[in-house]
Amino acid sequence: MTLHQINQLSYTNNTESLWQQSLKQGDAVLLIEEAILRLTQPHSTPMTLLEENHICLYYLQRDAEGYGVQPSLGKALSDTEWVELTFFASSHISW
Repeated sequence: MTLHQINQLSYTNNTESLWQQSLKQGDAVLLIEEAILRLTQPHSTPMTLLEENHICLYYLQRDAEGYGVQPSLGKALSDTEWVELTFFASSHISW
């Protein structure tokens, strides 16, 4: 499983396409920092792509609290759970 860490609300079209096309079945996406705001904009995160490929979506609870959002999608992680997920992943890509 590859862990894809997304830290921006938006990227250039090329980078946005690249990270989405690099997702493989069973990977995980972690939204950190301002990327948590993607969960407030349905068009920003391709949920159908994630669901079809059994890709888990996570976000950091402290970022959600910091930005004052309460996402209805994804699973909130504490910092400890984030570290555990990082160790569990066979590779990591920070976008």
